[in-house]
Amino acid sequence: MEIANEIRSVYGKIKKQVSRLFLKRRVGFLRFWMSITFAQRCYFLATSMLLLQIFLNIESRLFEAIMFGFALTGIVSETWPRFMTLWNSLPGKAVILFIYAIIANFALASASGLVNSITGVSANALPYSHNFALILMVPSWFFVTTMLGLVGGMLLIIFYLFFLLLLKPFGVARFWHPKHYRFATSTTLARLAWTLGVALQLGVLAGQVGLLSEFSSESANPLISIENVTENELENGEAQLTKEQAEDISELEKDLTTLLTNAKQKSVDYKKSQRRALAYFIYEFEADSLSRCAHPEGTRVIELNDYEILQIEKTDEVEEGFIYTVEPCRSAAIGISVSP
Repeated sequence: MEIANEIRSVYGKIKKQVSRLFLKRRVGFLRFWMSITFAQRCYFLATSMLLLQIFLNIESRLFEAIMFGFALTGIVSETWPRFMTLWNSLPGKAVILFIYAIIANFALASASGLVNSITGVSANALPYSHNFALILMVPSWFFVTTMLGLVGGMLLIIFYLFFLLLLKPFGVARFWHPKHYRFATSTTLARLAWTLGVALQLGVLAGQVGLLSEFSSESANPLISIENVTENELENGEAQLTKEQAEDISELEKDLTTLLTNAKQKSVDYKKSQRRALAYFIYEFEADSLSRCAHPEGTRVIELNDYEILQIEKTDEVEEGFIYTVEPCRSAAIGISVSP
């Protein structure tokens, strides 16, 4: 009986100490959680999920989407107020509009080139199709501007981290932050790592949907080559180790080559779908079925000027489904026979 009471007493003491320790840890975590900002909480959750994924070998697209979603939310919550502050200032607004003007100029030129490559004439004669081509390219240019923003953000974060480390010996732990802001250096490192991670993830996602037009080359050469290092001078154990390593690297090469090949093919398919959509728009909406200039039945025309027309004929012989030819305008008004 005395032994049972003693065991019960020891168990009660241990339980009380464990409960006290757990309560202390819980209170400490709650204090830590309440002392950090919303963006820091997002980075903390994303980093915790990354560690769980590494140690528990979790393979789930939903898990990764939630993890990168926390990271992206933290980045946006920190970037957007800075962007609005910059936008509300006159010099900042001028810089932002200048950058957007450069991007818009490239986008307009790219859309004009797409119209010209399909029709063979200047995009000035097809204003509605030019605008539609620009709309078709919005996803690609949105991705480009997002990547440029992330790369620019990474450069700023690197400079900020450099100045933090440079000023730390002088007792400056933070600047450009409120006084209650904690863990400035570690947060900067986490921000840099997750900005890079989000940029890479967006690159992979863009490759899967076909937005990486720079990888649309038809070259089938592998991007990575592995040398055969099984030399006769190596000992049997070292040779076996090298062979196993080469096999692992070869599997990695195959996976990477497959990923890049799929990205190339998706990019080619995406371009083809853009061209087909634009060709259909030109024929159905931009071209006229009736015109003062005579043209064969079943064709549509776009008047380039008073003397020339762009004649569009639907056919199955070409991939886009239409043939474009520049013809003289046959009209009685200018003294030319109207027979096509």
